[in-house]
Amino acid sequence: MAKVNKVKMMSNEDKLAKLDEVFSPTAPIEKRDLFYGRLGQLNDLYSALKQRGAHAVLYGDRGVGKTSLANMAMTVFPDVISSKVTCNRTEDFKGLWSEALKKIRFYSDKKGIGFNAEIRQEAVQLDLFLPEKDEIDSADIQHVFENLSNRLLIIFDEFDSITKDETKTRMADTIKALSDNVPNITILIVGIAGDVNNLLGEHPSLERCLVQIQMPRMSDEELAQIIDNGLKRLELEIIQNVKEKIIEYSSGFPNYTHAICKSAALYAINSESNTVSIEHFTYAVKKCIQTTSQSLRNSYQKSIISSKGPSHFEEVLAACALAELDEYNCFTNSGALSHFKGKKKKGKSTMTTTDLRYYLEGLCKEEKGRILEKIGQGSNIRYQFVNPMMRAFIRLKIYDKRIEANKVLPQLGV
Repeated sequence: MAKVNKVKMMSNEDKLAKLDEVFSPTAPIEKRDLFYGRLGQLNDLYSALKQRGAHAVLYGDRGVGKTSLANMAMTVFPDVISSKVTCNRTEDFKGLWSEALKKIRFYSDKKGIGFNAEIRQEAVQLDLFLPEKDEIDSADIQHVFENLSNRLLIIFDEFDSITKDETKTRMADTIKALSDNVPNITILIVGIAGDVNNLLGEHPSLERCLVQIQMPRMSDEELAQIIDNGLKRLELEIIQNVKEKIIEYSSGFPNYTHAICKSAALYAINSESNTVSIEHFTYAVKKCIQTTSQSLRNSYQKSIISSKGPSHFEEVLAACALAELDEYNCFTNSGALSHFKGKKKKGKSTMTTTDLRYYLEGLCKEEKGRILEKIGQGSNIRYQFVNPMMRAFIRLKIYDKRIEANKVLPQLGV
């Protein structure tokens, strides 16, 4: 009789222990087997690495996974030595490069004294080759790399936090100098920006050597990969329309997908269920709202509070979040107004075009947290969320309020 191999199923304790590793809403992905999608962006970066004297800029909205991709770039490219620095506003040009070079070590054989002395390996950090002076420039960085034949990738993440124009200019000069004289070094600049000029400033001489890689929001297919592969690792299944809801309410942001999946899976495991259901999703939405960044929640609260009695700011924000977006992630006055159609009081619409314009203009001002930004002029005026993640947050709140209104909220004692 043939022997039957029994597959050992994970215990609930094992699933809970693995949950933090599988779904990581608050930290970038660092492991290759937990990173999904973004093959196009990785291929673009690899092309820059193969091109003589090419460098790259990775830019896009907050929360789309730029740092996770930068982490993958540290591990997936063969025969490339990598160093990654997370920038902050207090560091100057020398500080950034000192930290980057400190993480790169080379080993050389050094023979001891005497005929029969053993040969030992000695580690050498590249930052030791920087000149001992208060300020350095592109020529000093070029000198460090001139005698190296190895392929190097130097990543400066969160470069948008740099506030000194002098630091940006020196970095641009360094990229140009390395492109012309040390072609085996590739610099990758990563940051939140709508275009490259917002990160590095306007330097026309850089256009020739920079590969511009825009990081868009994730596609539905990429978000589905996160859900399917993550739940598979936890030996959980999911109802199809629930998966579609997670994708819809993630709005292209992987951290929302991770956050919703983590809470939904937690509820399912604690309920001893092997299938993530709509009940688990509803619970996860509420938890996601509660754990969204404090700054985002504060901005939302500030935008809907009025000192002049009742207002429609909350309703208008909901209409903005539901309005159809164009290719530039903008919406129109009429697009938001369409969500008030059918809502009438004493035979009149609760919101006119003039009324809505007043609210939209208000949401563009600092006293309302500058939630929105106005783009264009005259009949071509469009609006967009200053922080695109606010739109996703508001859509989650819309779902939560609708559930509460219908009194179908599940028990949340998990």
